[in-house]
Amino acid sequence: MATRAGHDGSRAKLEIRQLSKTFLTRAGFGRERRVTALDGVSLSIRPGEFVTVIGPSGCGKSTLLMLVAGLEHTSGGEIVLDGHAVSGPGMDRGVVFQDFALFPWLTVAGNIRFGLKMKGADRYRQREVVERLLNLVGLSGFEDVYPHRLSGGMKQRVAIARALAYEPEVLLMDEPFGSLDAQTRGTLQRQLEQIWTATRKTVLFVTHSVREAVYLSDRVVVLSARPGRVLEEVGMDLPRPRDVFSAEFSRYERRLAERLSQGDEGPAASAVVFTD
Repeated sequence: MATRAGHDGSRAKLEIRQLSKTFLTRAGFGRERRVTALDGVSLSIRPGEFVTVIGPSGCGKSTLLMLVAGLEHTSGGEIVLDGHAVSGPGMDRGVVFQDFALFPWLTVAGNIRFGLKMKGADRYRQREVVERLLNLVGLSGFEDVYPHRLSGGMKQRVAIARALAYEPEVLLMDEPFGSLDAQTRGTLQRQLEQIWTATRKTVLFVTHSVREAVYLSDRVVVLSARPGRVLEEVGMDLPRPRDVFSAEFSRYERRLAERLSQGDEGPAASAVVFTD
């Protein structure tokens, strides 16, 4: 299967082609409601690129991520990773959710080790990877602690380490800092940038925060209100680490905020169809 080149001419790592998704739900009185969440979304991501998707609430951002993760079935279009079609979940994709999704019966080390055990890694390899990732996410000394004793920020760092442990080709992150307070969120953003700089993992990130998108991303994709369509892709031509108080940073924030408000205009009535 042919894979198109990325924006710089390199082979794309992840290719999303004319992707659509329609849900069928009950609407009462014997009727069903078809809701189109995504309509013809196409996106190409280069190896090692950090791409963020933003858009109005309900535009299908999280649905897009779940489709790439293989946790939802597409209604149309295709998703290609390293030249192979995505048809379901796989260990070539690591997923980090907003609600942490840690295993409460496992320690920090046990959670990180989980994917390695699934891949059949030997004990020496497991110990080596766990130690390295604990250092990377700043949790050395917490390997024997259970999740209920961790703060929200620490839980999310464990979730990131767990997703990285089995070396997925792409890291998928669904509003991973959305439930954290502002101070913890800022700290985690800086740590994620450091982790990404160290690993150069290909990342597809979803957020509601324009500032977060500008701070973390190589490129930001703006989706329209439902049904989600790509309105614009904006490259972040800013040096790292980024200064959120700089004039250049503010210029990108304003541009994306304005584009986001344009994408939120008008009702999305055409996205909902009632059937008998």
